[in-house]
Amino acid sequence: MNSNYYKEIPSKRNFPKFIHFVAIIAYFILFSIPFSLLVSHFPARFKTFGMLLSYVFPMILTIWATRKTFGREGFPSFSFQHKNLFPFIVIGAFAFLVVGESTVLLLPEPSGIFKTIFDELNEAMKAIFNDKISGYLMIAVAAPILEEWLFRGIILKALLKKYSPWKAILISAVVFGVFHLNPWQFLYATVLGIYLGYIYWKTGSLFYPILIHWLLNSTAFIAGQFQDPSENLTETLTHQEIKGMILLSLFSLFIIYFLYNYFEKYFSHTPKEWIVATGNPHKIQEIEKILPKNIRLKDLKALGHKTELKETGKTLEENALQKMRQIAYPYDVNVMADDTGLEVESLQGAPGVYSARYAGENASYRDNVEKLLKEMEGKENRNARFRTLIALSDGPKEIVFEGEIKGTIANEPRGERGFGYDSVFIPEGYDKTFAEMTQEEKNKISHRAEALKKLKKYLDESKA
Repeated sequence: MNSNYYKEIPSKRNFPKFIHFVAIIAYFILFSIPFSLLVSHFPARFKTFGMLLSYVFPMILTIWATRKTFGREGFPSFSFQHKNLFPFIVIGAFAFLVVGESTVLLLPEPSGIFKTIFDELNEAMKAIFNDKISGYLMIAVAAPILEEWLFRGIILKALLKKYSPWKAILISAVVFGVFHLNPWQFLYATVLGIYLGYIYWKTGSLFYPILIHWLLNSTAFIAGQFQDPSENLTETLTHQEIKGMILLSLFSLFIIYFLYNYFEKYFSHTPKEWIVATGNPHKIQEIEKILPKNIRLKDLKALGHKTELKETGKTLEENALQKMRQIAYPYDVNVMADDTGLEVESLQGAPGVYSARYAGENASYRDNVEKLLKEMEGKENRNARFRTLIALSDGPKEIVFEGEIKGTIANEPRGERGFGYDSVFIPEGYDKTFAEMTQEEKNKISHRAEALKKLKKYLDESKA
């Protein structure tokens, strides 16, 4: 991709690293200890219910601790969009179920200390499957919701902002497999984790991963009522049955390949969502008119973010990056943030980064314009320029786009449109201010328009 029209900034993201995955698993183990000790004193008839509690509460605490420790904000989306994909997602789930189950055949029979672990896990699974109410709540209700929230809603969401999508999906799937702390579930969970991660990446919602997880765990629980869930398939399947399972797996892989191509084609036409780090509705309107129609913009209210964004940078670029990171890092979303400054030659580049607060922290547009005109009294050189720096968080990339337009400062405010300094800025080659132009006229030449055109070019090339 030709990058001579933008600047890519090295990301400063710290989460997630390998040590963070170790910490998350350690959280769960540590939180489980007191609950396990408590459950050990439960009467025999309440053992399964106790196991449910000793899973649910440590998982909730692990999610809470992960969010707090690594500064996560907001909540994952549970939107039920893409309803027409529902049957295809379900078919894909069972195709991955077949492939995942087939991985069990690749594992040797346990022996030594592994056999002891395997036998203990078997006894626990038997107890869970024998208690139809508590067992189902644990396997098919609690696990899908809590595990998807942690592994897709927090871990994968953060990974997608640091790595390429497939690398992020594979890492999260492996961590998901390791979390099960069972060698005989590792391959199975990892295979399913790839599908769960892919669907989350494409839909941006936890609804479908939870649905898939619920369907597969419910299927396993129901099947466990008719067959010993701990039974070793390699001991019970005949050679002919194993051959049939291999053929079924190959057919499932064909279905997965077909669905992958279908999903890729479908999502290539799905609007991409961006958060604009501003509370200024005028900026949203300008951006919407320039960017492609497949970009859906949301403001900070959509995230529930209410605090004022800090702008302590010494340059427009530093401010734009600072605002972008204040949203992109804790919320793990795609963000665009901009900072715009009016730079006047005779004022040595002022107001510059202080353009929005030139007349004070709570200054209005009118206050800023009045101060500027007062500072310009008696000055013959009225040359100025508007500059906009847009900082974009696009997955693991951080990119800056710059737009500039030269002009002069009028002697008095003219025009009723626009905002900021529009009423006193006359673009080079024109005899009227931005505030006297229509929105369409301004969008063709403005500094923000130039930066957005570069952003649009980047998005078009990224799509290609």
